[in-house]
Amino acid sequence: MLKNRNTFSPSMIFIYFLSFMILWEWLRPLPIITDTGNLYVFVWFTVFCFIVMYLRIESYITIPLYFIVIMYGVHHVFFEGSFIKEGISTLVWFGEDFARNIKYLLNNQVELLTYEFRSFLLFLVLAITSYLVHFWIFHVKKIFWFLLITVIYVTVIDTFTIYDASSAIVRLVVAGFFLMTLLFKMRLEEKEQVSSVEYRGKAWTNILTVIIAVVAVIAFFSPKYEPYWPDPLPMMKGVATGEGLDGSTVQTVGYGQNDERLGGGFVQDDAVVFTAVTKKRHYWRGESKEIYTGHGWVSVEPELNKTFRYSDTYDEKVSVQLYDRNVPKDKLEATITMVNNHRFWHFFYPGELIEINEEQIRFDADSKGKPFQFLIDYVTGKVGTTNAENESAMFLEEYTLSYYQPKFVINDLLDSSENDPEHIKDMYLQLPILPERVGQLAKEITDEYDNRYDKVKAIEGYFSKNGFQYETEDVAVPEEGQDYVDQFLFETRQGYCDNYSTSMIVMLRTLDIPARWVKGFTQGELVDYISDEYREYEISNSNAHSWVEVYFPEVGWVPFEPTQGFRHTYDFVEGEEETDDSIRDDDVEREDEAPIERENDPENPFLPLEDNLYRYDEVGGVVGGQGSNARSFNFPFKIVSMIVAVSLISFMVHQQRQKIISLLFLYVFKLKSSKENIYMKAYERLLWLLALNGYNRLDGETLREYARRIDQQLSSTEMQQLTLYYEKLYYGKGKEEHLWEKHRGAWEVLVKKMSS
Repeated sequence: MLKNRNTFSPSMIFIYFLSFMILWEWLRPLPIITDTGNLYVFVWFTVFCFIVMYLRIESYITIPLYFIVIMYGVHHVFFEGSFIKEGISTLVWFGEDFARNIKYLLNNQVELLTYEFRSFLLFLVLAITSYLVHFWIFHVKKIFWFLLITVIYVTVIDTFTIYDASSAIVRLVVAGFFLMTLLFKMRLEEKEQVSSVEYRGKAWTNILTVIIAVVAVIAFFSPKYEPYWPDPLPMMKGVATGEGLDGSTVQTVGYGQNDERLGGGFVQDDAVVFTAVTKKRHYWRGESKEIYTGHGWVSVEPELNKTFRYSDTYDEKVSVQLYDRNVPKDKLEATITMVNNHRFWHFFYPGELIEINEEQIRFDADSKGKPFQFLIDYVTGKVGTTNAENESAMFLEEYTLSYYQPKFVINDLLDSSENDPEHIKDMYLQLPILPERVGQLAKEITDEYDNRYDKVKAIEGYFSKNGFQYETEDVAVPEEGQDYVDQFLFETRQGYCDNYSTSMIVMLRTLDIPARWVKGFTQGELVDYISDEYREYEISNSNAHSWVEVYFPEVGWVPFEPTQGFRHTYDFVEGEEETDDSIRDDDVEREDEAPIERENDPENPFLPLEDNLYRYDEVGGVVGGQGSNARSFNFPFKIVSMIVAVSLISFMVHQQRQKIISLLFLYVFKLKSSKENIYMKAYERLLWLLALNGYNRLDGETLREYARRIDQQLSSTEMQQLTLYYEKLYYGKGKEEHLWEKHRGAWEVLVKKMSS
């Protein structure tokens, strides 16, 4: 049954483990870039394949065993119940499904392939790949090309998808170097016909480990240059879809247009999108969406619902009404300037938009000088500019707008009725078919409350009190037929703003509370003080965010923030508040001083905590740069340089150790007196030096045969000459006096030749 006689070889086990780690890198991106779920099933199947290949079980046992394990995997992923009890029915069903899918393949109807059959194909590919890796390891003893293809695959996935391969490259380099070295040692043993026993000692493995570790650490901590070439992905998307080539909407990293498929990790991008000059820090609203599909968000078709109106007005101004007229509001103004060639045709605004200064709108070079009109979607709150002649998008470069910043009175929210207008209920209570446990959870959370505001706050605070984790990289994508919210609430319990906001909205809708999904940007980073009142903020792609708006009759759309680590910028006050058209000076001070010492932003965890350009000193003045007590990371160049230097010297010494030792003994024996009787000692040292330099004496080889072979390899005659006198001394037929004096030159010639 087993063909492997060396079953428990530690070195071979380590080699197969490293090979598995390399193959695993092909599986890691699948949940992020595809709809593949239950990745652990495929990973364990790969482990099983490597174990079978390592044991070298006969093929008549391996093939049926593979099929049974694959059927178990398919049953585990797609069916319920025990495989032992229902295995026969699963096999019967699979036979029928297999026949159908073969017909689809023959008819070129790949899109009709079932998920069960696709999973079977993935299992099959993993089994074949595992065998190929085993063949390269066991028979060819080379893995370079497979490692190279893996590196190319990972880098391409990193470039053209949201998968971050930074850690994958490190793992591949470390595992690859170890694996290639071990396989090279195996090839060398076969070529030289020596066994591993003759490679006693762990010096070479220890040195290899130290070198790889030092290189990996230095590479990881060394400063990196910024990319010289621009990201090719946006350009290729533009060429493929036509976006950005004819004036249509341009998608950017951070804030996109398509939210139909949520889930999966994202790549951080700190590129600044726009700057905002305003009195207060704000969330920046782009638009809202209404229809939850079970996988993401879409908007109603504007043509069918007639929600768009050109150049429409509210109070004779371009605006979007979000709040009731009775809600206390402060009237403010902001100037937004797009940077880094980011192109948006629609406005980002805080609070309730009431007016856009037409005279202060500046467009980019492609749109400059053309007549424009406003385009307002009263459902999503999206306001943009289009060409008045052909209705194409006109991209904004700078604009100034006026807006109302509301102050929500908590007593009004508590006393708000639940008599929602019919059009609100029709639009914002929509839900697909959900697992029952989603609605049950919402009811459990809010069961003790009897008003809308307390119910909303209970769900808003549920996530931070029940072990949910904010995560931007390792975020699952729902499988086909699996609900996005259900997966987050009951399975993964980790994600970022889209997971939190969508889950809150869906739970509210199960309670007949109208809510909608809003996306835009968080407040950004304070970078300058323009005047006593106005501050400048930088808003980057990493500030892209989504949150929740809940409808309260007699109040309007009230924002809420369920995402852990975030705090929205809206005021909730007790009692009545008077409306004032200007912000009080003391309010400005309180609003802007605190964010200087900001908490770690979980949407952008890679930024340093103390990166502010300015701060207040003790007497209220502004001082530039880092404070005297601010801690920052200083790269230890001196220490790293010393480590690099010592490592390089050690490596060079190790590489040339035979030559160094040979030359050392050459000078040691040169210092000895020519009259000393050390001929036999010098000859035996010569034999040791020859072995050290790779000129080993073969088993059964006589000393004269060995000497003749050495002379042939070194193109000399000295070895046979020295051996002749050594044998005379060794067997007692010669005298040692003056032999070292006569043959010292021959000894030195051999040492120099072997070390050259």
